[in-house]
Amino acid sequence: MFKSSSWHLFTVFGIPVKVDASLIILAIWMFGRWESPAYDLLAFALLLVSIVLHELGHSLVGKAFGCRIRSITLMLIGGAATFETMPRKPWQEMLVALAGPAVSLLLGFAGIFLFAPPWSFPAQVVLFFAFGWGNLVLCAFNLIPAFPMDGGRILRAVLQQFFMSRTKATWVASRIGRGIAVLFAIGAVLQLFGIRVPFVGSSFNMLLIAYFIFVSAENEYRLVAMEQGFGGGLSSDEPPPDEGKAVIGPPPYGRGSTRVDVYRDE
Repeated sequence: MFKSSSWHLFTVFGIPVKVDASLIILAIWMFGRWESPAYDLLAFALLLVSIVLHELGHSLVGKAFGCRIRSITLMLIGGAATFETMPRKPWQEMLVALAGPAVSLLLGFAGIFLFAPPWSFPAQVVLFFAFGWGNLVLCAFNLIPAFPMDGGRILRAVLQQFFMSRTKATWVASRIGRGIAVLFAIGAVLQLFGIRVPFVGSSFNMLLIAYFIFVSAENEYRLVAMEQGFGGGLSSDEPPPDEGKAVIGPPPYGRGSTRVDVYRDE
């Protein structure tokens, strides 16, 4: 998604940083939110810096575990670090997923501490909210367990580490991720009809994020299933075979199910 037109900006730590054409839409949407175009530009630049640093957090921890990172791309729905290889150990994947939100959390607290009121110059307000609070929001949003977002990858790593195989953990995380994507979409549609929904920002951007999560979760599950030898005939509505490692019951989002019980098959 959003990979058809991108341009190289710079390279940092051997990782190319690119900008997608869709970022123009984000720039247009953000302008007019502050009292002057200069502050709009500053807020937009701070957002891009925050996203690059967030993705660098993922990338550098991944490189420490021997992963190959193709690029970081800035786009309408945020940013994405493209990994050519992922760590195979669950605890390593968890650390890679946690690295981005950890960077955003540190930047957020730093911004709030450094630019807190009383404000001595006008741009300090933009730095406090757009950089300080903006990074805290970026951290919190990415920790939502909507696979393949950071929180969803953390969830999969925990399931794989303690409860089940990688394939089944991916299936559970992807079902939860798709369910959250549906909730995102419902919230965005409600806002289009004038019904205020907490924690839902731009309806247009949220719809795109919901679509991205819904599609990507399914695609990644199928990829992992094929890697593990289940083949392309595996139905996405059915969990993969237990492989003697885990039992899930009742199936997530199955007919009549209201909860998910995960336990080891002794």
